[in-house]
Amino acid sequence: MARFRINLDDGVDPVDVGAAVEMLDQAVYAKVSPLVVKLLGFSQDGSLVGQFSGFMHGEVIVAAGHMQGFCGKPLGSTSPAVAFKARYPTDGFEEDLEVVAPSPPGNVPDLILLKGSRSATSLWSTDLEIMASVYALGYTGTENKPSCSKGSLSSTMPGSVAITAHADDGFSGRPVVDKHGRLLGVVKGALGTTIMRIGITPNYDLHTYLLQAGYPGLI
Repeated sequence: MARFRINLDDGVDPVDVGAAVEMLDQAVYAKVSPLVVKLLGFSQDGSLVGQFSGFMHGEVIVAAGHMQGFCGKPLGSTSPAVAFKARYPTDGFEEDLEVVAPSPPGNVPDLILLKGSRSATSLWSTDLEIMASVYALGYTGTENKPSCSKGSLSSTMPGSVAITAHADDGFSGRPVVDKHGRLLGVVKGALGTTIMRIGITPNYDLHTYLLQAGYPGLI
């Protein structure tokens, strides 16, 4: 196997490092963004209640469970969300979704599975490593194109898995992936009063949830 050595005395050009990081970020976005779906929640009377993110896993769409019954901001300001539509990133196609696995009692885990007419290749998963670089891809507010928030995995403790990254309205349901585009978890929402610490449902809880709902688990 060929080996190479870096002569540290020669130094490293920060421009080269920055370019490499930018290329990596772009590669992650290119791999994951086509799977990310904008979700629209509607009340019984057809009023738009909230906008969320989700992502395709095989024949289903994975999202945050608390969007089912979401009552707007401030909470309780609208009727609860009971029906959902998906808007796909590749062509803007929009369609009604069926809830095929509702959110469990108490939103534990905070997951829901929906189904439309489209399917996609599933993301691979990987082990959670503290302080690993992470990317959360999805929609913010009225955006119609996925955006990416970059940060790090700040806690791997069961029950309190979290990342440090920017969050905003619409982040719930975003897939969180590593630098290789492998799934680490699903965004639940900001923790406490800071928008820089985000709770996520870890991939192993999603794996179990998928199997219990009768769908293929994570690879």
